[in-house]
Amino acid sequence: MEFVCRVGTPAGEVEEKTFTATDMGALRSELEQQGYYLFSVRPGLSFGNLALRRRRVRPGPLLLFAQELAALIKAGLPLLQSLDVLLERQSDPVFRRSLATVRDRVKSGISLSDAFKQEGELYPPIFGASLMAGERSGNLEQVIRRFAHYLKLNQTLKKKAVAAAIYPIVVITLMLGLVAVLLVKVIPEFRGFFDQFGADLPWATNVLLAVADVAKRRFALIVLAVGGAFAAYWIWSRQEGSPAVRDRLLLRVPYLGRMMRIFATSQACRTLSTLLSGGLPLVNAMDVTASSVGNRAMATALRSATPQIREGKSLMTALESTGMVDHVTLEMVKVGEQTGALADMLNAVAEFYDEELDTRIATVLALLEPVMLVILAVVVGAMLLAFYLPLFQIFSAIQTK
Repeated sequence: MEFVCRVGTPAGEVEEKTFTATDMGALRSELEQQGYYLFSVRPGLSFGNLALRRRRVRPGPLLLFAQELAALIKAGLPLLQSLDVLLERQSDPVFRRSLATVRDRVKSGISLSDAFKQEGELYPPIFGASLMAGERSGNLEQVIRRFAHYLKLNQTLKKKAVAAAIYPIVVITLMLGLVAVLLVKVIPEFRGFFDQFGADLPWATNVLLAVADVAKRRFALIVLAVGGAFAAYWIWSRQEGSPAVRDRLLLRVPYLGRMMRIFATSQACRTLSTLLSGGLPLVNAMDVTASSVGNRAMATALRSATPQIREGKSLMTALESTGMVDHVTLEMVKVGEQTGALADMLNAVAEFYDEELDTRIATVLALLEPVMLVILAVVVGAMLLAFYLPLFQIFSAIQTK
């Protein structure tokens, strides 16, 4: 939660600052550690700050921040002054407020990694872990650059996946809208026209008219049922363990499941490679990787592998026991462990799967347009054929008389 506090600073000034904490007890403890004296506090989630209530900083500003921070550190500017410079340049309101809090923490003596970790879910776990690895190894600038590269590649893959999903979503939405209009507005108006002629209607037309009658009379009920189904799914998806079950089912979908597995494996390997290259121990890197992977089924598998590594088993053996990792990945991990170049091999796995994912996305985009057009033509064409077939019979009967 965010709290707007009126505090006395260690320098003897009275300022109004925003802090993030789980509750009031954690807030008071944090202020005491930083040397602040609390005068008053109020919740920061006011109605006027709805735009500032995002749970995470957007990847775009975070990527730019990482690149600029690495450049400033390489130029020899002290960390605190670098944060001051970046704070002045920051335009994102959520990031700016959080960065001001981080700057104050660093100024009070807290390490940069701990300062960002105390911001909770505003930042991805790999960011704080990378900063900690860079501080421990004394190579903060290179670690931040590696994180920026990781974030850039990850966002590129996500944009490709979103671009591939936009077209079918738009076409399906338009098709459902067209079908709804035909069923609710157009087709029911012609039942009286057909009844005037007393002709025997084809079975397809009778089925279509029956469906149209139900859709028109029960339209509100259908909308409520669909809305209730979405609400039930939303509630279920918020339950503990539900995302992992959903993602596990999606991984079994033909072709799409394979693409999702490739993306999750690539993301996990790149995250783990970035952390290991920064000097983070394997067990800690596995924990952070499990928290960073978007696919919850893959994240659960990584978490189950971590205790085995802690017991002394190799990474390849631990990953193999999960049943979620391909044979190619396991073999390359095995080679990386044997040669002492695990981070490089994991990065190679990520690049290999990135290329395969690019190929599959290109194939999907090439086939998607004609397939969706055929589906749209079949659905709408079948409805129109069932609709016009009795008209042709009636006109033929009239001409023969």
